[in-house]
Order: sequence, then structure tokens, then C-alpha cells
Amino acid sequence: MTGVCLMAAVASAAPAMARDLPVPADKGWKHAQSGVILRAQLAGMTRIGLSDATNGEFDVTAQFATPDKATFATIYLFQPAVQSVPMWFDRARTALEERDIFRNAAPATIDPVAFAAPGATTASSLRQVYALASGRPRSTALAVIPVGQWLVAIRLTSDTLVAEQLDATLSTLITAIAWPAASGAAVPAAVPIAPCSTPLAYGKAKVVKTQGADALVSLLLTAGLATAEARKKPDTPADAPPVWCRGDVAGARYAAYRSSDDAASYVMALGDAGRVITVAPSLIGQVDKKGTYTVTLKDVDGNTAIFATFSALPAPDQVLKAVMNGKPAGRAKAGNITLDSGAF
Repeated sequence: MTGVCLMAAVASAAPAMARDLPVPADKGWKHAQSGVILRAQLAGMTRIGLSDATNGEFDVTAQFATPDKATFATIYLFQPAVQSVPMWFDRARTALEERDIFRNAAPATIDPVAFAAPGATTASSLRQVYALASGRPRSTALAVIPVGQWLVAIRLTSDTLVAEQLDATLSTLITAIAWPAASGAAVPAAVPIAPCSTPLAYGKAKVVKTQGADALVSLLLTAGLATAEARKKPDTPADAPPVWCRGDVAGARYAAYRSSDDAASYVMALGDAGRVITVAPSLIGQVDKKGTYTVTLKDVDGNTAIFATFSALPAPDQVLKAVMNGKPAGRAKAGNITLDSGAF
């Protein structure tokens, strides 16, 4: 998945190089936090790689291939900073479609197909299959499946199978994965992301001095919400998730999304592996009526960093530049909060 290098550059929150997990090639592997088990062989393919882009198995990649290497799959398991199957399917689909090798790929359906993964009672997952007219590869496919607070994203490509055959192979692969028992919590049906009906009104935003109290309260709130989420019982009914729409800025590096009823904030999904930048009215700015905005970077391992404060709602390119070139005013990591006095 893309986004790890960008995240490492802006926050040093993930290693630039993934580490191999020490699992024998002929043994299955269980992800302790989600309960997902990837066997050594899936759908006629053998696991040929298993790595982690973090230090705690928050962004795992497993690679599988047939003996002749004609069909291969990559399975990603990560904990997104924003839990949304439609959002991360949209990001993964964009990353796939913008690759040169797949630019002429024709999707089998206009919209992604919602389906119920093994053990699910609702169509909470999304998938799409593509055909290529000639040459190699002949077909490719994508699926995103929720597992509690985690997501499993599957990319499957073949040099020999046509789209219909690859679709069947994708179903076999999904069934072959050992999924954890359903938690009992309601999981919403997946509805593909649509463009926002109206664009956001970005202001003439300038970077202003971040207030220490603002950064501290924002980090305390973030840490508190994360702790409350982690302490939820498995059968606790999930809060109704926001209905996300795609903003007017989208590409392979990032895309802007917002809740369909929100005209005051948005998130930037970096790459397609769960990392986000949030842009929202600052807490102090709401109190003193100055209308300032806070920029927060959130990683898949729960780490959060407060970056620049803007005088008005900034455009995504301003936000990315501020994060890439700026220094965090504070961080929240594993319940510990640190502030950089030099940033105030």
C-alpha cells in the first residue's frame, strides 16, 4: 500500500523500510489483535512474503503466488485512523487505477460491489474486478473487508485468468482466510463513496502561532477517545458512522473527504493504508471566536501529532505543505502526551 513513506517523512511515525516477520514459509500466521489467520497456502497460492511497516503489526503485508507466478495476491491488514470501508476502498481503487499498467483496465461493474464476507450478516465489504484487453496482466481485482477496528485489503492479479475467473478466485481466497468470530456489534452496510455535492469554501488561510493550551486539549481529547474505544466490549453497538463523500481534491498521494453534512472540516487520507490528516476548527478558536483551524496527523498505531494552526480553513495543498515542512507542536503516543515548547 502507498502512504508509508509519506507518513515517515512527515512524522517519523513508521519505519521507512518494512520488517520481515519471522514466520516459517510452511506455517500459518495469526494476527493477534484482529484474530485474522493467513494460512501458508490460500486458493492455490503459496505465501512468499510477510512484513510489517510498523513496530507492532499495525500495517502488515502478505504476498501469495501460484507456483508459476502467473497469479498473485497481496493482502494488507491495517488499523485505519478513520474506520470506513468506502473511504479506504476508494483510496485503494485510485491507487490501482492510476498505475500505468492498469490505466486501460475496464471494471466489470460501474460501481464497486457490496458483499458480506464470511461470518458477516451485512454487506459491509466492497470488491471490484477489472479486465485488461490484451497483454499482461489479463485481469486484476480489489476487495476491502472490515474486521472490528481493522481492515483487510486484497489485491489479486493474473496474467492468465480472465475477469470472470479471477472473480471466482477472489471469492475462494476470501473464504480460505480464517476470519475471527463475529463480535455481535452491528456493522453498517458498505456504500461506495460518491463525490461531494458542493465544494468546501476554503479561506485565505495563513499559518498562525499554535497555542499550547489548544494543542494540549486536542491531544487529551484524542487520547481519551482512543482509550474509550479500546475499552468497549466486543458486543457494544457501534455508533452510526458518518457518511463520507469525496472532495474536489483527489489523487494517488492523497484525497480529501468530509462527512456529507460537514462544511467546516475534512480529512486527508494519505495513500491507501489508513493514515490521515484531519483539518478541523480548533477548540480555542471556537471559544475566542477567532475561527482558527488545527491540523492533526493520525497514524495506524494510534499515534497523533498536532501540526500547524491556520487562520481560516486551509486548502489540502496548504495542509500537506505545512505538515511536510513543519514540526509537531505536540504528540500523543500510547497515552503519553508531549508538547514541544519551541513550537509555541
